[in-house]
Amino acid sequence: MLDGLWSFARRHQRKFVIGAGIVGGLYYSGKLLTQRLFEMQNASSKERSAKENIRRRFDQNQRDCMFTIMSLLPELSEQVLREVDVERLIAELRAINKPAPVEERDERDDSATESAESVNGTPLQLHEATKRTKVEIWEDIKLQSFARTLIAVYAESLLTMLVHIQLNMIGRSSYLDSVVGKYTDDQVTLEGRYESRVAPADEQNFLMLSWWFLNRGWRQLMSQVRAATEQSISGLPLKERLSHRELSTLFNDIHIKLRENGLMQSVPGMLLPLGEEFTADYLESNRLAASQVFTPAFVRLLDQMRDVIESTDFTYVFNSCADRLTTQLLESLQESFPEPVPAPAPSRPLPPTVEGETAPNLDDVVREFEEFSTAPESRVAVVQLLPRIAREGHQILNGVPNQYLENVSASREIQALSAAVYTAEDVV
Repeated sequence: MLDGLWSFARRHQRKFVIGAGIVGGLYYSGKLLTQRLFEMQNASSKERSAKENIRRRFDQNQRDCMFTIMSLLPELSEQVLREVDVERLIAELRAINKPAPVEERDERDDSATESAESVNGTPLQLHEATKRTKVEIWEDIKLQSFARTLIAVYAESLLTMLVHIQLNMIGRSSYLDSVVGKYTDDQVTLEGRYESRVAPADEQNFLMLSWWFLNRGWRQLMSQVRAATEQSISGLPLKERLSHRELSTLFNDIHIKLRENGLMQSVPGMLLPLGEEFTADYLESNRLAASQVFTPAFVRLLDQMRDVIESTDFTYVFNSCADRLTTQLLESLQESFPEPVPAPAPSRPLPPTVEGETAPNLDDVVREFEEFSTAPESRVAVVQLLPRIAREGHQILNGVPNQYLENVSASREIQALSAAVYTAEDVV
């Protein structure tokens, strides 16, 4: 029996070898496949965890940006409201319109009469002089109201972008530091070039750069906005009645004039102290030493931040933010325009077209149809719009809650710029 088994094994030796090889190969392949699946699941889990971690850090960073801007706005608002003081002009105008006490009025009338008689004039000339002064004040109020509101629009847009760029650059540095500190070199490979971490002192000096815009740069913005506003609305009569559409066109004209005057070319100098003179002013004002501030890490951050500010993406996002805030401003000003009164029904029926009678003139019918079908636009005098425009400028900077800031910070353009900076290579 054993000889029979042995003989059977020898006759089918090749088949046994092939079968054993197949079974062994299947077993080894199964083990290898199981191991690969486990590694893939593990890598997928780590990748998902890393994405959730970076997403959580990014979202927290955006919230930090919002709180930082809210803490910086009061400093900017105080200076803007002090330099472009519309309320002072309104108080000055009210002082002129306020009637004087009887005794003072009598004395002033007597002195005015004597003065008028001494130059062979009449009291009417003095009244005209006072009237001209009022007109000048109203013209100043018009220019300052438009200018202050647009200064607020552009300043809030620039401050929002500046803070988002700064904090996202620092946030990416902190994230990479945490990754490098958690894993060894053979466990993780960073894409791009990653140099030594940014020291806390460098971070502080980098974040302090916002001082330049809050105390120097915004003044350059103010001068450009004032110039563009004066060019665009200096000839606009105070009694001109505007529709909401015409007011929107007026703001758009000022935006176009600003961009034609080279606003974007001036933005880097508004946000950063560029040049020896401005750098010296920045260091002296903050009592800083150049040797302590301009370390290699700080210079690297400063250069790359300047690259972002001078990029076409920054220009696009900045214009989008300004347009977004202006649209919200115009929506708020819509409340100043009352609803137009609906057109009355035709006072008489159209002429009949009975057989034998003359048909109505087609041009008259079309003209009458257009008169009754076209809804009239609500119009408001410029002088009536000025107080609301001035208040909206105050609301942009000091609103609680600040809906303008929430709107621009939540825009897709700001979020995209933040994500691009946060995930960019060679940021530190």
